Amino acid sequence: MLRQILFSLIVITFAAQAMAQSPVPDRRQVVTPKTDFFGADISPLFDTTINNCQSACMATAACQAYTFNIEKNACFLKSEVLEVQAFDGATSAEMLPTDPRVLAQAGARASDLAFLNEIDFKNIRTLAWDIGARHPGGQWDVNQMLEAARNEISQGDFLNAMRWTGAIVARSDAADQWAEYARLSMRIETQNSSEKNRYGRQAFEAAANAYLRALSDPMRVTALMEMAPALERIGRGRDMVRALRLAESIQPRADVLTALEGAVAKYGFRVTEHRADNESAAPRICAEFSEPLIKGGTDYTPFVALPSAGMVVEPDERQLCIDGVQHGERYRVTFRKGLPAASGETLIKDVEIALYVRDRSAQVTFPGRAYVLPKSAEAALPVETVNLDEVDLELRRMSDRNLLRTLQEDFFGRPLDHWAAQDFGTNLAQEIWTGTGEVQNTLNQTMTTRLPLGDVLAGQPPGIYALTARVPGEDIYDSAGATQWFVLSDLGLTTLKGNDGLHVFVKALGDAGAVEGVTLTLLSRSNSELGTATTDAMGHARFDAGLTRGNGGAAPAMVIAQNGQDDLAFLSLTDPAFDLSDRGVEGRASAPPVDVFLTTDRGAYRAGEVIFATALARDALSDAVTGLPLTAILRRPDGVEYSRHLSTEDRAGGHVFEMPVASSAPRGAWTLDIKADPDAPALASQSVLVEDFLPERIEFDL
Repeated sequence: MLRQILFSLIVITFAAQAMAQSPVPDRRQVVTPKTDFFGADISPLFDTTINNCQSACMATAACQAYTFNIEKNACFLKSEVLEVQAFDGATSAEMLPTDPRVLAQAGARASDLAFLNEIDFKNIRTLAWDIGARHPGGQWDVNQMLEAARNEISQGDFLNAMRWTGAIVARSDAADQWAEYARLSMRIETQNSSEKNRYGRQAFEAAANAYLRALSDPMRVTALMEMAPALERIGRGRDMVRALRLAESIQPRADVLTALEGAVAKYGFRVTEHRADNESAAPRICAEFSEPLIKGGTDYTPFVALPSAGMVVEPDERQLCIDGVQHGERYRVTFRKGLPAASGETLIKDVEIALYVRDRSAQVTFPGRAYVLPKSAEAALPVETVNLDEVDLELRRMSDRNLLRTLQEDFFGRPLDHWAAQDFGTNLAQEIWTGTGEVQNTLNQTMTTRLPLGDVLAGQPPGIYALTARVPGEDIYDSAGATQWFVLSDLGLTTLKGNDGLHVFVKALGDAGAVEGVTLTLLSRSNSELGTATTDAMGHARFDAGLTRGNGGAAPAMVIAQNGQDDLAFLSLTDPAFDLSDRGVEGRASAPPVDVFLTTDRGAYRAGEVIFATALARDALSDAVTGLPLTAILRRPDGVEYSRHLSTEDRAGGHVFEMPVASSAPRGAWTLDIKADPDAPALASQSVLVEDFLPERIEFDL
């Protein structure tokens, strides 16, 4: 029994390896049910399966046939077919060799189908080997089966016609019969989506087998034409395009070109849409493609027929844009056949687009986010317009009590649509002036005009204002217009936050001088007053650190500055601070009460050496902190504490630690932490390297 099992495993493994060497098996089986091939036995196999029996015959060069006894699970390998006997409990099969011409070209044909993957070829080989078992027909000759298949087709029964054709394929292994098997598989009508997909996959694998066996170019093209719709059915539209491209390269027939164009229109590399970007000052024409373009190293200019030599072609992800066009002009641009995608696909034919670059739409915008305007007759705001001679203006003033609410409800600093403007005007602000403003106008150019507001703001109190500009005649429901927020004040505020609290500096915008006696109010997110302060002769005031440490509704949100009844200004504390880090002057974080500087004598050590570390304890003013014990904790690369050293004596706040590392210690990056309280977070940390050897060059980042 063990011998039988080992023999079965050996022949099965050998068969799998043999099939993996070529996309086409060198033999195939023609199965005859209820039949016994009597005599000419090579070796029996018992307690096995019919699949193992088939594989064993495939793996045995002398095996020309086999008989499998279904009742006894016995397999009899045959050296030849001597006598055929009817037997209800047996299935027999004859092994037929593959055409040597097919085997010789199989590698080249498989290379043609490079868009298929390894699993595809495995399934294609499996179908070629299994088709005789799927459609047993050894009891009939080919002419009988051909006649039966024709009769089924004439009656519209494509399922049985496919079965007869499968039996013919097992006998003939002819490329045209493989292609017919694929065609009939696709014509089987079923409402079951699973069955429809199964027949589509069967058709694809059959068409691939037809291509691998095709001995002429017309037959290769026919196989690919059957493969293409099968690929589409199983959801591989891109591979459908590749199959048809291959067919077109072999023989550019009219039916192939028609099918290829239809496939490309649905799945291939193509122009999906085009547009004219006319709203910018420098308009351009763009074509969007179905796939990403090559990111770099490819000049797309030769692939575009431009109406003018001065135009420039710019690729960007999935689109090609043409710069250098003018407003009010018509253009025709042709994207030439062969234009490549990143995937290797190309346009199959020239694509011409015709576009009119119309004039820019009338627009109005404010170039800035917010302004502080001085209270003077020269107060003005810049406005940017396109194709306008005048704009409609509306000025609103917000109540001082609604400062924080305006920020919290996201009104401040953004345009207001009709509904937001209505809510803002009803609940938070009041309209104080409406009118029109004349602006400069040059066709299709962005024009900047300075709108004078001195007369409008004359006599108005300090506070927050919103100026809205709209295109005349536009529906306010469709166009929100542009809103410029500004503060009418002569007070400029600057805040700095440190460990000792919030520092506020107030200077006059007119002469940049410090303003003394300004009352500052710190408000929380919940609009509660956290504290007040008054600026000194330097224009400086400070809020205690405790007032800045609240969370949630108690967190500081705004500073309001009021200079008697004459002037008012504010500064939000929730907006991002001005970041100077990109200018190289970001500085370091504020020093904690105990600031520790840590350094080791080296950055790398051999196992068995001593690590020497120096720690300097300083306060927020950089004065030495004396009498403060420090603990050094050394951790291995896995985070486990290796040693702990306490220093109770210092010199001017300086501590030195000696930390031996055993020769058996683990190698890698160790961590050294310095703590004043062993249970508190580390005051300073440093990484040190422990290895068997030291690198020739070590760079430290101090």
